[in-house]
Amino acid sequence: MKQANVYHPFLFSTFNRDHSLKLSDLKWKAFESHDFLGDGEDWALLLENMLSEKNPSLLEKLTFGDETMMFSIHSEDKDALHTIADMVFEFYDDDDLLDACITRYAQYEFEPELIINK
Repeated sequence: MKQANVYHPFLFSTFNRDHSLKLSDLKWKAFESHDFLGDGEDWALLLENMLSEKNPSLLEKLTFGDETMMFSIHSEDKDALHTIADMVFEFYDDDDLLDACITRYAQYEFEPELIINK
């Protein structure tokens, strides 16, 4: 029986305690409709801004790759990468949610909203 990928939509790998997530399907067209290329740098921008608003402490545990044709995130903290995968899974396959995330977070001068946990 084939095991489900708990890091979907990413591929997970480990080398010398450096864990990484790689995203090869960058959803180019979704970004292009917002005048972005949709490359690895655009995904990094989206996720950095999203995390700065929703989970800023997680940013300290991550390193974003500098590839253009794919997107990657590295960390020694496997759980941090699992959290990222869960966040992206929520909107990745839903065109409307992906569009809303690009609209909100793919901004160069992003201003996070104050989130108050009740």
